[in-house]
Amino acid sequence: MVQAPKRPRVLFLGTTYAGWKTRQQNIEAHTRHDPRIRPTFHHVTGWREGGLIERVPVIPAAVRGRARAAFEARKFATFPRPDVIWTSCSEVVVPYLWSQLGPMRRPLVVETDWTLAQQEAFAPIYFGRPPRRGIRRRLGEMEERALCSVVSLFTPISNWAADGLRAAGVEDRRIRVLYPGVDLEMWQAPERPPRPEGKPLRLLFVGGDFDRKGGPMLLRVVRERLAGRVELDIVTRDEVEAFPGVRVHRAEPNSALLRALYRDADLFAMPTRAECFGHATVEAMASGLPAIVGDVGGARDIVEPGRTGWLIRPDEESLAAALEEALALRAGLPTMGQAARQVAERKFDGRRNDDVLVEILLQQASLRPGTRARRHHGVAV
Repeated sequence: MVQAPKRPRVLFLGTTYAGWKTRQQNIEAHTRHDPRIRPTFHHVTGWREGGLIERVPVIPAAVRGRARAAFEARKFATFPRPDVIWTSCSEVVVPYLWSQLGPMRRPLVVETDWTLAQQEAFAPIYFGRPPRRGIRRRLGEMEERALCSVVSLFTPISNWAADGLRAAGVEDRRIRVLYPGVDLEMWQAPERPPRPEGKPLRLLFVGGDFDRKGGPMLLRVVRERLAGRVELDIVTRDEVEAFPGVRVHRAEPNSALLRALYRDADLFAMPTRAECFGHATVEAMASGLPAIVGDVGGARDIVEPGRTGWLIRPDEESLAAALEEALALRAGLPTMGQAARQVAERKFDGRRNDDVLVEILLQQASLRPGTRARRHHGVAV
């Protein structure tokens, strides 16, 4: 036997598309200088403007994006092999599972927000297509089983995702829910006096995919039912037309502009129709905002109805009812926001949660065949 390394080499292979850019930024900030590990970071972007793959004619953009992501994920099979691997891009590492055979195998920790079955249930809204069936579905299930066979530990980011893993046959011993969280030193909750009667409440919507996250629905409710009683700030990458009382912004993840928009709002509203978790909702809670969000995916891990916000059916009537209730309870919104901040401090402290992740990686490195465990900061490594 050989001794487990004092500072194991950790490969962090993370996606920066589909809402994961903020997560990747945070995990790098929280682990890059951790003295317990020697980290290496690689990004899977899914698109490189002007790249050779992207310039291939005829092939649909979605297929080219998938090809780019698979090409970038080749770092999964890097040599020399790291001591332990963490990844959030399990959907594109399957072609490289050969690097987990025999003596090349390393402990593999996979962070995930959904399973194949959950993904396909959301497919009509997420991808604009019916759920895959027949041979395509069976091929997807084969890929999922191949990945599961080499994963040491799954760290789903919600209990909803954990339930999906169990339904797919993953044992409880290989599942540990670990929320991603935010940097609570960066995301602060200011003192907010109640918005005076007669002054419009300031709503904030943050969502790259405007349609899927319920943006058009929110716009209709604001325009047709709440004109003059609320103002709405929208942060999205999509093209949205502003009108009186509605402002549209472009803001990068974790940017000063984005934090200022959270700071100046009274209420966060995202009636998403399909969502795995809701990183923007966690940012809202860390900023001391109550939230109105669609009751889908892992939303119940985030919002406590009646205490920190509202969980609603993602339809206009439910959204309008929640907004009317918030308007009637405007004096109590700051108290709900304070409770939201407390929940964020208890559950979504990104630095603390990523410290737990490093402890997990150290433990997994110690379990690699051919190593002898030793104690390090109270953890066998």
